[in-house]
Amino acid sequence: MNRREFMVAASGVTGGAVVATAATPVVAQEDENGDDDPDADEENGDEEENGEEENGEENGDEEENGNGANGNGGGTEHIEIGDNYYEPESVTVEPGTTVVWEWVGDIDHNINPTSQPDDADWEGHPDLISDGEYEFTFDVEGEYAYTCDPHPGMDGVVEVSDDAGEEAVAADVDIDDLGIPIQKHFVGVATFLAIFVSIVFTFYLLKYGESSHSSSPGRK
Repeated sequence: MNRREFMVAASGVTGGAVVATAATPVVAQEDENGDDDPDADEENGDEEENGEEENGEENGDEEENGNGANGNGGGTEHIEIGDNYYEPESVTVEPGTTVVWEWVGDIDHNINPTSQPDDADWEGHPDLISDGEYEFTFDVEGEYAYTCDPHPGMDGVVEVSDDAGEEAVAADVDIDDLGIPIQKHFVGVATFLAIFVSIVFTFYLLKYGESSHSSSPGRK
């Protein structure tokens, strides 16, 4: 193979790799959007048909649990009481959230509030027990600190804030919703192939390329 034939062949491979690199995100995005899916229209029709029913059930659940947009509920948060620890030690919830403490250890512990907002009326669970549950709904914003009386250093905190709901929504964002193609590995492979072919082509050209300075004596 002479220099001209090699350059043509290598250029074709490199160009194909670059085209594959550029085309892959577009194909991936089309797959995500369901443009090439023949069942997309049918699925969308089913979703629209069942949309009202599903929304009705969801709204019913929200109204039943008091967690709807017009309600004052913030869901439920669980805290385990083990032997000499609260897990987690600190939680941040929105107003209207019910915090449930569950005893999971073998030693008796209690929940004694040490500080809370002035308008709050949280009494905690002063009785020492080793098994069972206790719950309280926090409506007043502020910091609630508590401890276990027989075990110094066993402390916990409940922070009630309206910002807790916004932080939870931000944490639940799906990366696929940001428009990132699923087939990212195809892009990486195509890019690596293009770089590799370019390096090989350059090496061959520098080492074996024909010129007035590098050609063998007598070669025509």
